Amino acid sequence: MLIKVRKNHIKITSIIILLIMILNFLEIFTNITNADSYRYTYNGSNLNTYTYPGYKERIDQIKSVHPNWNIVIMETGLDWNQVVKGENSFSSSSKPYSLIQGKRGSWICSSCGSKTYDSGSWYHASESAIKYYLDPRNWMNPNSSTILQFLQIGRVDTSDESIYNAIRGTFLDRDGLGWSNAVAINSASRNNNANPFYVVARIIQEQGVNGGSTYKMAADGKYYYNIFNIGASGTGSGEIVANALAKAKSNGWDTLEKSISGGIHILFSDYINQKQDTIYLNKFDVETYGGLYHQYMQNIEAPKSEANLMYSKIKDSGILNQPMTLVIPVFLNMPTNPCASPDTTGEISPKNIRVKAGHSDINVRESRSTSSRIVTTLKNSDVIVLSVERYGDGWHKIVLVDGTVGYVLFDTNYLEEIDDITNCYENMVVMAEGLNLRAGPSLNLPIITSLTYGQQITRIDNTGRYNIDGRIWDRVILSDGRQGFASRTYLQLGSEADNIFTIKADGGLFLRKEPAGDAIRLLPNGTKVTRTEIGTSEINGYYWDKITTPDGATGYVARSYLRDNNGNIPAGQPATQTPEQNPTTQIKTKKDDTEKIIYAEPNVNENTLKQDYGNDITITKADGSNIENRVVGTGYKVKINGQQYIIVKMGDSNGDGYIKANDYLIIKDYIMGTNNNLKDEYLKASDVTDDKLVKANDYLKIKDHIMYGVEL
Repeated sequence: MLIKVRKNHIKITSIIILLIMILNFLEIFTNITNADSYRYTYNGSNLNTYTYPGYKERIDQIKSVHPNWNIVIMETGLDWNQVVKGENSFSSSSKPYSLIQGKRGSWICSSCGSKTYDSGSWYHASESAIKYYLDPRNWMNPNSSTILQFLQIGRVDTSDESIYNAIRGTFLDRDGLGWSNAVAINSASRNNNANPFYVVARIIQEQGVNGGSTYKMAADGKYYYNIFNIGASGTGSGEIVANALAKAKSNGWDTLEKSISGGIHILFSDYINQKQDTIYLNKFDVETYGGLYHQYMQNIEAPKSEANLMYSKIKDSGILNQPMTLVIPVFLNMPTNPCASPDTTGEISPKNIRVKAGHSDINVRESRSTSSRIVTTLKNSDVIVLSVERYGDGWHKIVLVDGTVGYVLFDTNYLEEIDDITNCYENMVVMAEGLNLRAGPSLNLPIITSLTYGQQITRIDNTGRYNIDGRIWDRVILSDGRQGFASRTYLQLGSEADNIFTIKADGGLFLRKEPAGDAIRLLPNGTKVTRTEIGTSEINGYYWDKITTPDGATGYVARSYLRDNNGNIPAGQPATQTPEQNPTTQIKTKKDDTEKIIYAEPNVNENTLKQDYGNDITITKADGSNIENRVVGTGYKVKINGQQYIIVKMGDSNGDGYIKANDYLIIKDYIMGTNNNLKDEYLKASDVTDDKLVKANDYLKIKDHIMYGVEL
């Protein structure tokens, strides 16, 4: 009997151990860990203006107008172009993350076109529209209501009377219920540590001034309320109301007060307490705590309109200039200037048009006017005409095979749209980070989007018919259906690439921000991805390789879930020895007393400098603040025996102390002429080939250093 009990005990113990192992395994691929952004209070000099252009002057203006406001910088750690791709993608239910209403032309996604969503009046927003609303710099005017989309939402003590004044004239003030509704809003806000003006703004945003169809719904002989439209989604008004009613019934919201209180609780538990603690972050979830792109609303204009509602209520209450905290997100690799409104451009995408048979000598003009200079004429229907921009006034911007650019007035009497001119359908791989996809074959034509290194696209015209600006342009199509032109120099045939693999994982595989880190999105089984970096160390029992998805998203996946064309797991790369593992490896610095520069190799840190120059040296960041975690970078200052030196860390082009993809992206932009800010010590750090010039070989060497450990 004793033996039997002991055997059962061993058996139970084994089962428990096995269950723990299974749970640990599942955690790696299903859980989202809670990392977060780096937030700090702005003090006037602790913002890196090179990494985050166009912010400081705006924040200084805010502080000048509202000196009692506290500004918190939120370093997301996210690449701007990757965030744009994320906000431009679709949810697992095939619904766009970003919708827009009441717009047309360049505001609407060109590949989705007239396809509508939800109530039938919403469209998938274009990438340029997403960039415009996503760029914080567009909404930082201290005298504009839009600034309050960055207000950190927390309790603001105010009277019931102030809230009543805020809802007067709205549906909340009908049937003699205005005062009781105001008291309910203020009480529910107080109980959930919420700003009641934010709550009022959110209600009006969701229901309108007169109240929507989900505000009060009849069922089972009584009324149910869904004041915040929680769970109210669908492809038509009937489905939306049905889902809103089901949510209200399941929560027992049979009074307006219950709906307000329950809705606030959900808003705070699911969003605000997950560090999505501003209206901006409610929509654009760029806070990695709990995962990315967890949004309250699809409407990309909601932060702007809600901020306007809240601004008027707070201003009327006389508390606008009281102490408040604003959280301003910043991103890596942002464009120098704020992203423009789509109103400033026409519809941008390549389409072929031609002269109708029987017509000839159609004028091509210098600008959109029949009185402007004639550039050339379209002789007849044999001329290949590429339309790259289309305006509401009927004018098309065109480009001809010889590179001539001009405008034609699209009159259907003598012009017509024709099918795309294509001759192939080839899988291609992008070989440059941030490669611009343009509306036409020229460096002077509009940019549709930027492509990611390793992104797979399809070439549909490889004739080389467009040889303009010293390069051959190929016409390509993206996975989401958008078309454009890319320089052939930066494209490689997929059949010649050895780094394309297929995901093999039933149920899909999470793409993660870091090895074994936060989940970004779920990649379906069978997705073809491009491996851009090979993991060299095991984390949680797996090697994690960096990959790029067909739509340009980047992240990490476990290598054991990748397969080559033969069904095999791809080979790895052995880890290179670090200086700590190999005592013979020396980390070097070189001091130039003439130029007062210290040249440093990539692994140099605070300890290295003290070993080389003594413990009594002083090291600060470029802005004079203290260094962190012993990291030193380009532009940092070292004071040795009273003499100050500037550090030039080879490969560290942006001065953050690390050699990463954003460094060779900066170099690429410099080479292509889209970034002229690479100067002084940062320019020296980019010249890793030491030939006194920053060229493509510097870009490639840094990329190889990141991917394969090649020495700089």
